[in-house]
Amino acid sequence: MVVTPPDSARRTVIGDGWSLRPLAGTSGEPLGARRPAARGYAASCDGTDRSGGGGGGGGEDGGGSAELLVHVQAVPHHPVRACYPFGAHDVVVWLGDGDDETDHGDHGTDHGDGGTDHGDRGARAARVPEEAGADLLRVLVPALFATDARCRRVVAAPDEYDGHAQRVLLAGGFRRITEADLPHGSVVLFAAEPPEVAGLSTALDDMPH
Repeated sequence: MVVTPPDSARRTVIGDGWSLRPLAGTSGEPLGARRPAARGYAASCDGTDRSGGGGGGGGEDGGGSAELLVHVQAVPHHPVRACYPFGAHDVVVWLGDGDDETDHGDHGTDHGDGGTDHGDRGARAARVPEEAGADLLRVLVPALFATDARCRRVVAAPDEYDGHAQRVLLAGGFRRITEADLPHGSVVLFAAEPPEVAGLSTALDDMPH
């Protein structure tokens, strides 16, 4: 989803020309703030073309004022917690409009008006330009790790049939981990880790004795 909402909130620069503007209800909170509800942000670039088109700003039409929606939630408050042995400070991210493809139970995306958006799972990923989405993820993930040094994993869980979202995640530096079943259906778990964690060997011979 590409949007052009009013630019009235303070922006947080996260790197490579990208900045985040909190949506209503999350203004004033640091990027790594941990709370049950998902936090929504409008991400924009400084005018560099991220869409593969001939303009700037990452919009589908190359418009410099276009923004991408990105959402961040603590894994312990998200259904993806059932997919793997999560850490208390792990976060899950998704791009696009409103909630991600999973069923959040009691917590949706906080837009400041008490409402929770619910939309079509199959149509959601196609709303995010692939190149712009991947570029955003490549700077968002390091920013999340820098905000909370105890965060050891940023994950995503697109629908198993959502090939577009999976391509965006792979291009954005995520690794495909496994398939998992959640109450709403099957997802594919992706993860990104800091270099010092991703580089650790899991071989038994390398474990401390």
